[in-house]
Amino acid sequence: MPRRSKLPSPLDAATQSDDDYLEQLGYRPELKRTLGLFSSFALQFGNIAPIGGIVFTIGVALSAVGPATMWPWLIAGALQMLIAFCVAEACSSFPIAGAAYSIVSRLGGRLFGWQTGWWIEIAHVVSVSGSCIAIAPIVASWLGFNDLSHWWTVGVTGALILTSTLINVISVKWGARFVNAGVFATIVACILVSVILAGALVFGHSPVHGIDYLFTTQGTVTGSVALPLLFAALLPCIVLNGFDVSGNASEETVHASRSVPRGMVIANGSSYLFGTVVILLLLLGMRNVPDTINATQPVTFILEPILGVAMAKVFEVLAVYGLFVSAVVLQMAGARVLWAQARDGEFPMARAIGRLNKDKVPAIAVWTGGVIAFLLVLWSALYAVLIAMTVVLWVAGYGLLIGCMLVGKLRGVVPKPAFEVKAWRVLFPIAILWSIVIAVVLIYQNPVQVGIGLLIVAAVGVGIYFFALPKGQAIERLVAEHAAERVGEGPIHTVDL
Repeated sequence: MPRRSKLPSPLDAATQSDDDYLEQLGYRPELKRTLGLFSSFALQFGNIAPIGGIVFTIGVALSAVGPATMWPWLIAGALQMLIAFCVAEACSSFPIAGAAYSIVSRLGGRLFGWQTGWWIEIAHVVSVSGSCIAIAPIVASWLGFNDLSHWWTVGVTGALILTSTLINVISVKWGARFVNAGVFATIVACILVSVILAGALVFGHSPVHGIDYLFTTQGTVTGSVALPLLFAALLPCIVLNGFDVSGNASEETVHASRSVPRGMVIANGSSYLFGTVVILLLLLGMRNVPDTINATQPVTFILEPILGVAMAKVFEVLAVYGLFVSAVVLQMAGARVLWAQARDGEFPMARAIGRLNKDKVPAIAVWTGGVIAFLLVLWSALYAVLIAMTVVLWVAGYGLLIGCMLVGKLRGVVPKPAFEVKAWRVLFPIAILWSIVIAVVLIYQNPVQVGIGLLIVAAVGVGIYFFALPKGQAIERLVAEHAAERVGEGPIHTVDL
């Protein structure tokens, strides 16, 4: 439909109302603004799911450097927080659905924008599959079914994905309530479990290691420790990721230019802090490194002798619940990226995918993501490869986003945000360099499967861009408008969608 939008120079996200600023950026409000600061925080925290991330991936770090896992967690986690700050500023300057896709499209052009959206969209969908694959055997075991065959795993995982899809299509408000309740319960329970674990280590009869234990690898490293430390650094990169998830709901958030970045920073910061405490306690209470690494559930193996079977099971339940909430959030975020692309005419069958249901939910985009996530489950034997690919795609997308933001800030074409990173001339390049390092390490760890998987994703993305998308779509004209208005050249423009 035709739309008129004037983009004044300079744009200022801090002084405009949500809908006025959205129209200045070239879009008419279509989604319901029902999310507040806590909901924005909950989406980001629910996506991170620190308990679930630690429970299901700590074995990666332990097998690399053993008890020395603490240090790559602290250092790499701090660098991940730096990326979170940079992405938070980007989403404050451009509080638009699609987040990284929309921002890169404006600052880096249509081709880079499409690729960023494609990478992050696939990462979200793959992560939904990965999360549900990870918890399916545990959920089945609670129901008395153990040692699932491939097709039973597919069936249970499919049921979890279907449940996530139904939660997402009901309405934004009810979906947010589910996530909020899950996050609140998880935070309270996790604090209690941490306090109980700390008390058991201090006052119980279980042996506790000293801090010097954290400077050992307990035989997991022979030779140089440099590369194993980089492999162990993948733990915080897997746990602390998906930074623009709440940014994808910007057009459904009240006071988005403030609430979204604050929610991002609080969620990532609290996850980093909580993860540090939990990992420290787990490492100090770990009895035997080789047995822990070889255990089906390393965290449960550590906790059972300290807290007993019941409390260890509670921790496991929290991890499973948190990972399912993460799947729900990621499916929501992926649907918003897809919807944003469709709104700009940047996806095949854009008119259908861009439709909203009566509750202003992009239901077709949600179902599309759910179907693709289920099809990926057929590749469940390569779960570790899926996770590695997910992180690489996220890292590449956010690295490109931060790179475009840095260039845009140097050129003075980025709108004034309500949340701004200090010393950005130094911190943005560090975040970009760290993104490159992590991408290289992830690919190097499994160059054949991860490399081929990434090439397939890239090839499909390039094919869609050049052969399935019409030329000269709305986002390209919006970019031109934005550039013209930033130098005070253009009057009011009309954009046809």
